[in-house]
Amino acid sequence: MEYNYGNLIKVERMRKNMKQSVLARGICSISYLSKIENNQTSPSEEVLELIFERLELDVPLYFDLSEQVQKIKTEIRDILKEAILSRRDQNKNEKVEKYITNPVVKQSKDLYITLMMTLARFGVMPGGDLKYLTEIGWIEDQLDSENRLRYILLRCISLFQTADREEALNILETLNKELPHSHIPDWEMADMRYIMGGLYYKSTDYLQAIENVRIALVYFQEHFHVERIIECHLIIGLSFKRRKRYTDALAHYEKATKVASATDLKNYNGMLYNNMGDIYFLIGDQERALKYFLESFEYKVDVKSKLYSVMSLIEVNAERKNTEGVVEWLSKGYELMAEREDLQEFDFHFDIYVNGYRDFNQQGLLNSLKKAVQYFEAYDEFYTNKYALWLARELRENGKYKLATEYFEKSIAIMSRWD
Repeated sequence: MEYNYGNLIKVERMRKNMKQSVLARGICSISYLSKIENNQTSPSEEVLELIFERLELDVPLYFDLSEQVQKIKTEIRDILKEAILSRRDQNKNEKVEKYITNPVVKQSKDLYITLMMTLARFGVMPGGDLKYLTEIGWIEDQLDSENRLRYILLRCISLFQTADREEALNILETLNKELPHSHIPDWEMADMRYIMGGLYYKSTDYLQAIENVRIALVYFQEHFHVERIIECHLIIGLSFKRRKRYTDALAHYEKATKVASATDLKNYNGMLYNNMGDIYFLIGDQERALKYFLESFEYKVDVKSKLYSVMSLIEVNAERKNTEGVVEWLSKGYELMAEREDLQEFDFHFDIYVNGYRDFNQQGLLNSLKKAVQYFEAYDEFYTNKYALWLARELRENGKYKLATEYFEKSIAIMSRWD
């Protein structure tokens, strides 16, 4: 068993924001401590005891606990596997965190890294804590090839969340090349491919999104992980929609709907019906679009999710030139927004329709469109394109041709990337 003392010391020291000079003082030289932290030397028991005492760590020294390593590693990995495949990850993170104080975990390098990597994976889930991803970065040089790939993907997710997309895409390309040659288990490979597909979708590389998610879909279908099957069909459908292959997109939404209906996972219907409504809206069947948007709204529970359906209902009523319907759903949207404080994006959406359909304020419409383009440009190309194109047309009608051209060019640049 390879001992973990170096990683444990380095991570705990950095957690305490302690300099090497402070930890080493009176115990050993700074250079010697650096070698310990990088697992380049095996220090004496006396030195380790003094270091652990200063760090307030309780760690067993040189006891042979190797028989327990594989058992605990399997337990940790099984918790992660169940959370990922079933999408039931509530309280799973807390179950894994309990292993932090386990003496076997503290002693075994392999087990410690497994635990940290698992906590980092939970950390990138919605509502998770990214601190473990940061801590894995402190000992990145100690990772084996498979854990390095896991770390690369988690870091890529983090970079997308902070809008550093150029670096994220470079990392993603590296991962795409190296992943097929790894020995990562099939279930985890499927999850990684699904995540990569989602990241490619966010970066508007829809072909790569489809290719990666299809690989994940094969595994999820073979092992009947129904929620993951639905999710795969959704991303593939969205990617086809962005490529204007509406028939293919609708086919994947319909497959997902059948799976949801057959397995009583009706909580997905709100999202599925909203996307099906989008397709009918895009192909000009406004009656069917309206029907699906209304059904979507009724199925949804979460406020933010319902607001996306409200947006769709506003848009379809605007397309049908039903001003009364636009105003009615605007009112409903503002009513829902009163329940939450983290819904700033809908202020930009609704302000446009308030000026354009309720107050008929032309200058207000131009201003709200400009603000929306500036806001969505950072993270949502679809609405950036929609509002840039709308603004360009309004500016042209108002005789502001030069400014209109700038926004037309912005829209064309976005659509060329999609193509």
